[in-house]
Amino acid sequence: MLHSSGMNWGGRRRVAGLASGWWLLVRATTYLSDQSSRLRDLIHTFLKRASTFGFVFLFVFLPCAFPQQRPLLIEDPRLIPSGAFVMESGFGYARKAQFPLSGLKGDEYSAFVNGLNFSLGPRAEFQINGAIQNFVKIHDQWRNDWGDWSLSTKIRLVPETHVLPIISFRPTMVLPNSNDARGLGTNSTNVFGALLVGKSAGRAFVFGNVGLGILTDTVHVRAQQDVLTYGLAGVLPMSARISVLSEWNGWKNPRASPSPGTESRSQVRLGMQIRTGGVRWDIAGTAGLTDLDPHGGVVFGLTKQFRLWK
Repeated sequence: MLHSSGMNWGGRRRVAGLASGWWLLVRATTYLSDQSSRLRDLIHTFLKRASTFGFVFLFVFLPCAFPQQRPLLIEDPRLIPSGAFVMESGFGYARKAQFPLSGLKGDEYSAFVNGLNFSLGPRAEFQINGAIQNFVKIHDQWRNDWGDWSLSTKIRLVPETHVLPIISFRPTMVLPNSNDARGLGTNSTNVFGALLVGKSAGRAFVFGNVGLGILTDTVHVRAQQDVLTYGLAGVLPMSARISVLSEWNGWKNPRASPSPGTESRSQVRLGMQIRTGGVRWDIAGTAGLTDLDPHGGVVFGLTKQFRLWK
């Protein structure tokens, strides 16, 4: 069963105000230096409600011609073009991030959140993802550490047809690059496997992921924590250059008392992409749906595609 704690379905009346919400999202990035808790609470509330209804709104209009990854976390089941290399890089801010294993709490800034995607032909691609550095402000002190990097292979199993959705499989290994002595990571190896499904609906593209994760138990020796991973996303191109996106993603740990660092997590994202000069820029707001997720945040970055061979 998917865990949707925190999703407010009673706010349907706010769908009519979604257009003005895009303006608020873009303006929010200029206020990060402002320490007003009132404004940040407003962004958090908006993202929780608007992103939920964004799924329905995004599913009905314009077509998408290629994978739309950043600023989403849910993996697009479509592959990059054969012979292509796609590079992603960006920055992130998370308000009141929590690190249960160390007990630390603070605002987190992620620098150079990178993704390297290599085509392996018409049916597969290889991916490397991770952050160069994470910085966390705890009261008046700063801590920093490497982010954990992951290795993935995305394999297309079934192409999309008029009847069938596209179906892909993506195994992922997360490497223990972080140092648990710094308190920002768990220094553990985790393995995930997800089934990726997507379908054109009307003139939009809707996709989702469901899978299993095997997490290293951070407390008990020779033990593991198994989680159910899930996600749902939609993409709406407003024009040839601009698209808006929304997602809900997370994982559910069925244990009543999971080890620190393996607890259930869930968040929503609402953002846009802008294509110009051969580069795709992106920006999105985030909102956590569990007590352990950051209260809110902003991510932004860019994507550039190169041709390795024809």
